[in-house]
Amino acid sequence: MDLFPEFSTIFAKQAITALTPIQAATVQLLLDGESIVGLARTGTGKTLAYSLPLLKRVEPGKANSLVIFEPTTELAVQVRDAIKDYVAELGLKVIALVGSGNRVRQIEVLKKKHPEVLIVTPGRFFDMVSENRIHHEQIKQLVIDEADDILESTKLELIASLGQNIPSTSQIALFGATESAITRDAEQIFARPFLMIDVRDQDVSQVKHLFLQVDNRHKLEMFTKLTKVDHFSAMIFFNAVKQLEYFAGVLSHTKVSFDALSNATNKQASKGALKRLAKREIKTLLTTDLAARGLDVFDLLYVVNYELPADKNTYVHRAGRTGRMGKKGTVITLGTDHDLRNLKKMLGAEYEIKRVYFSGRELTTDKPAQAEVPQEQEVNGGQNSTAVTGTSHQQEPPAHVNERSKKLERAKRKKRQKKQKNKGYHPLKDKKQKKEAARNEQ
Repeated sequence: MDLFPEFSTIFAKQAITALTPIQAATVQLLLDGESIVGLARTGTGKTLAYSLPLLKRVEPGKANSLVIFEPTTELAVQVRDAIKDYVAELGLKVIALVGSGNRVRQIEVLKKKHPEVLIVTPGRFFDMVSENRIHHEQIKQLVIDEADDILESTKLELIASLGQNIPSTSQIALFGATESAITRDAEQIFARPFLMIDVRDQDVSQVKHLFLQVDNRHKLEMFTKLTKVDHFSAMIFFNAVKQLEYFAGVLSHTKVSFDALSNATNKQASKGALKRLAKREIKTLLTTDLAARGLDVFDLLYVVNYELPADKNTYVHRAGRTGRMGKKGTVITLGTDHDLRNLKKMLGAEYEIKRVYFSGRELTTDKPAQAEVPQEQEVNGGQNSTAVTGTSHQQEPPAHVNERSKKLERAKRKKRQKKQKNKGYHPLKDKKQKKEAARNEQ
């Protein structure tokens, strides 16, 4: 931390005592003005890895000098909040330019306060550039955070055009958790040399990756059981908003406390939901991948994949919501045997997926012992073998199966009686006639 004596008070306040691997590998290079590609697992301190050295290179009073791209509004606001103390310590100004923000107010801030640091989402940034609110030549440092996901919100051609239109002396930093088209072809896209820094193998993860077998029909029941595990606090991921909304509707009829976060959720509601989860006021936050991309929830213990992620990159980012900065965490994926095979194939040897089982209010990877079934005894010298156990050891069918059988039997009986009635037979009349005949005989 000797490279940043001006931030010592903030480090002490935030209990930061040492650099993480990605910070140690990139800080000096960025201070020296190098353009780099930095790859590290999620939750390992990438935000400070690029922001601390680049903030030191910003000249006060030079508007729009440092531009940081984020794929979502939530992540842009989160990064702004994470670096604002460091910005203030250097006498700089920062603004988050996001699509859900007040556009008129943002323009006023750009015009009157001339902030040196801009944290932007692609749509709003290119909107401001097209209106000449921001000029390419002003940008001295450009960061594309979550570079492996930025193409979900903007086209590669736009990013390439930006990189080639800013001054050739400008510094560019690309950071992500996985490789992508941007990080692989950075030199061709941005027309300048890059240094590749990959510390993913150096990051020691404390996250366990588990699989809980369950079919679609019983997922709600299994998830409700999960929420009763000691100290349960989780983000549960869905592949589509429609599925999330359906599950939220069903879950609302249970006693599980939860909030839902989707693309339609406004900024204030999102912030409130994250705060309630962090304070353990709710046990679960239902979310989609885009809505939760890069979000940092303090000490989140579990991530639950309600459905199998679409690809490895999606799994990596979901898993990155827990076990951040070297802390312990658990990722649980719900699905069938077929899903487990697909998940292992998707992730390869990088992740060890273990089956998990319930043991009271805890989870265990030790498979429960099968109940011992009494051995059958043979009679008649082994011919025509018969089980002689004194009592029947056949497993009683579940209650819902019994009830279904009773309903079917009642329906069959009514159908039979209706058929007999059409032939001139009536069960009640026949019963009365038999009673009268018995009395007459007496």
